[in-house]
Amino acid sequence: MSAVLATRDAYRLWSDTYDEENALTTLDEEAVRLLTPDLAGLDLLDAACGTGRRLVFREGPPRSAAGIDLVFEMLARGRRVPGRPSATSAADLRALPFPAGRFHVAWCRLAAGHLPSLAPLYAELSRVLRPGGCAVVTDFHPEAVRRGHTRVFRGADGAAHAVEHVVHEQGDHEQAARAAGLSFDLASSLGVGPEVRPFYERAGKIDRYTRDAGMPLLLALRFAR
Repeated sequence: MSAVLATRDAYRLWSDTYDEENALTTLDEEAVRLLTPDLAGLDLLDAACGTGRRLVFREGPPRSAAGIDLVFEMLARGRRVPGRPSATSAADLRALPFPAGRFHVAWCRLAAGHLPSLAPLYAELSRVLRPGGCAVVTDFHPEAVRRGHTRVFRGADGAAHAVEHVVHEQGDHEQAARAAGLSFDLASSLGVGPEVRPFYERAGKIDRYTRDAGMPLLLALRFAR
């Protein structure tokens, strides 16, 4: 495996294969589905939306949906896919290009671990949320890091690449959110189980699956404004 890549460099390289699901994104989708309120009639922000693939809704769509991502190549890749939303823009999580109180719900999925500090992220999520709104934040579970897992993806050439990642404990999230005026609501830790076994099998790592079974892989949190 090559050296650990900086976030922007990694996601530029990842953009061509980013829409391919993996164990972590599968658990992320399940957790966000469980923690997100009914979006009908609401305004949604996907902060760090990647290619915008999660902003396509088969049923119960929100009133409006917008996405931002740090990496232009990610957004450009999504815009080439028919049916993807056009309401996406390049921006930093720590400086969201929206007025205060713009959204009812904000997602930040699998991106918090790329920030050295959580305080700017939660300050911005709190600012763009309306009173009564909520933020759903997911991240690579700290326990997975402690057990030797890293944030890794495969590029279009099939090579594996590691992405820089900062470990933030659940308490760190709660403290930063509270300082920004958000209150902790719900938490969920999703682990390695039958729903992600096929990914291990396709990678020829069934022995690793046996060792990892039950290990928390995703941390999911919901905060109220």
